[in-house]
Amino acid sequence: MNPPAEALRKLGYPATRGRGEVLRILAESSLPLSPKEIRDRFPAPKPDASTVYRNLSLLVSLGMVRSVALHERSRRYEIATEGTHRHRVVCRGCGRIDSFQPRLCDLSRIEADIRVTLGYDVREHSLEFFGACPDCARTETRR
Repeated sequence: MNPPAEALRKLGYPATRGRGEVLRILAESSLPLSPKEIRDRFPAPKPDASTVYRNLSLLVSLGMVRSVALHERSRRYEIATEGTHRHRVVCRGCGRIDSFQPRLCDLSRIEADIRVTLGYDVREHSLEFFGACPDCARTETRR
């Protein structure tokens, strides 16, 4: 049985082709994708953009997909994998995005400050770094 399809059915939602494809596309990508990039990776026949957005919205609300801002006007999406998370590095020069899974991610002091100061029970986080990728850094040093 297809685990994502089974998870959708247990939550009371049909496992449509569109939902299955969105989950497959995101699971195969090491980087968060924009809705356009997700639609572009769909096999024919491609759904319309509103169908992709509706499926993403539902999958985010069910906790199967995570929305990522990445300091852009449009959001990107990644598969929500229990117990693991990735951080991202964004190049300010060319816009390249790289993703990595940290060996150790201990933000417990910051999470404790948030809990004490704001009363939130932090359950996950997204951390972004900005700088120059190796190609842009080489270009900057040649100038």
